[in-house]
Amino acid sequence: RERERDREERRESVAMGGTLAEHRRALLPFLQRAEEVSKAAPKVAYYCRLYAVEEGLKLQNRDKAIEELLFSVMDKLEQFKAKNALNPEEDKLQLEGFALKIFSRADRVDRAGKADMSTCKAFYAASVFMEVCTQFGELDEDLEGKQKYAAWRAADIRKALREGRTPAPPAEPKSYSPGQKVVCKLDESSLPVQGTVLSSMGNKFMVSLPGGTQEVSSSKLALDAVPGTSVMYRNASGVEQEGKILSMDVTVWPPSYEVERSDGVSNTEEKNITVVAAPEPSAPAVPQSPSHSKEEQTGNTFDVNDLSLDDASVSAPPAPSLPTPPSPAPILPKSPATTPKPRPAAQPSYPSATSSASTFNQVPGFVPGLLQMNDAQRQAKVAISSLGFQDYKSAIEYLQKALKLLTSPQ
Repeated sequence: RERERDREERRESVAMGGTLAEHRRALLPFLQRAEEVSKAAPKVAYYCRLYAVEEGLKLQNRDKAIEELLFSVMDKLEQFKAKNALNPEEDKLQLEGFALKIFSRADRVDRAGKADMSTCKAFYAASVFMEVCTQFGELDEDLEGKQKYAAWRAADIRKALREGRTPAPPAEPKSYSPGQKVVCKLDESSLPVQGTVLSSMGNKFMVSLPGGTQEVSSSKLALDAVPGTSVMYRNASGVEQEGKILSMDVTVWPPSYEVERSDGVSNTEEKNITVVAAPEPSAPAVPQSPSHSKEEQTGNTFDVNDLSLDDASVSAPPAPSLPTPPSPAPILPKSPATTPKPRPAAQPSYPSATSSASTFNQVPGFVPGLLQMNDAQRQAKVAISSLGFQDYKSAIEYLQKALKLLTSPQ
């Protein structure tokens, strides 16, 4: 949010009384991207130019050169509109998909440790395309996060190359598997609570929390590592060592983990540790035979350490014996009647897997387009959210919509 405010303040300062050079710098990133993709993605180029015009019209005390530039761009916009149909909803998905494709390509190269100036330019272009998407409304949390990351990563790679360094690949994103225990801090004012991961979708996770199931971004989650957890610890040089968790401090966020290694103890963040194995549960105490049990002789000694809550083989204690009440006299019916048999409980009906599969036979040769794949992804996300609220009927409905989008032309 602070970056957004800084960006808005810079725009206002440029708009209120910027020089010709500042006005050009405010518009050229969008116009340059439009020229670069005008042949491969003409509709994306159209919206880049449209965004540049919208930003240009906000500038005050515009120079004549800026006025002429805006008029020439407006002419291109009118020419495109005369030959092409525009649909804001579909165009928004196409523009987002295009921006994410550029981002993903740059991210793959970067994480492989092969980042160069081309990777830097790709990240910067992706951030510009994502900013252009704001003309359709506010970006969702995932896209906004990627836009900020792309702009930051482009600057970071450029700095490394200028200093003659090889850009170090970024740390791997957080990944939690279903059933994994985590700590969740929903906002700055709330206290961290424990939860269990149910499913994941990118950097979003469905988490079971004390207040119910919620979709939570990875930045609000941290590994719940109990003392004794075996981990691999990475130091600043990237060297890995075996270690064990001694404690976890959740009074700071992200939490701090105290790791014991063979050469000492360190406090570190989650990104520097990888869980190898959870601590082994303590072995259940073996009961002594009655002839040697001091506890049975005294009858009043109890040690809480003899209990093992994790041992499923421990049987429940026998119920206390109660005196048997006298049987009441049977009540005979006035006339013989057949005792009605209880009806079996009605079972919920689920759609047949065979019938569902036959409904979505893929059309031979059909390949879904980018728009359909993006729409199918959104339907699947809604289905996952529905399952988080045990609404399986809605989940089936949205999954069927996603399958239809992926198997037949719409």
